[in-house]
Amino acid sequence: MSEVRKGGVVGLGAMGAGIAQLCVEAGVETVGREVSAELGEKARDRIAHFLTRKVEKGQLAEAERDEALERLTLTTEIAELGGCGLVIEAIVEELEPKRQLFAALERICGP
Repeated sequence: MSEVRKGGVVGLGAMGAGIAQLCVEAGVETVGREVSAELGEKARDRIAHFLTRKVEKGQLAEAERDEALERLTLTTEIAELGGCGLVIEAIVEELEPKRQLFAALERICGP
């Protein structure tokens, strides 16, 4: 299996933000897609908060936190996920939005 260098997370609520945090901590350039810029910024703030808590507990250096946050790119455009080796879906638990998302991802990222 090849190494994922760029990943995407669609839906940055509590679960999606946590997944995005783990990705950036692991060194993966991560594109987070949310339906509005405001929700994206809330997710960035949540991720920054939890990374800062790790710094305060001595689990992460400040420079590592800053580097991790630099690996996070936020967008409202699904097309920005092109080029991702892996996209994780964390949107609302409703079938039709998931179908629409996966159809769009197949066009953008391929099968």
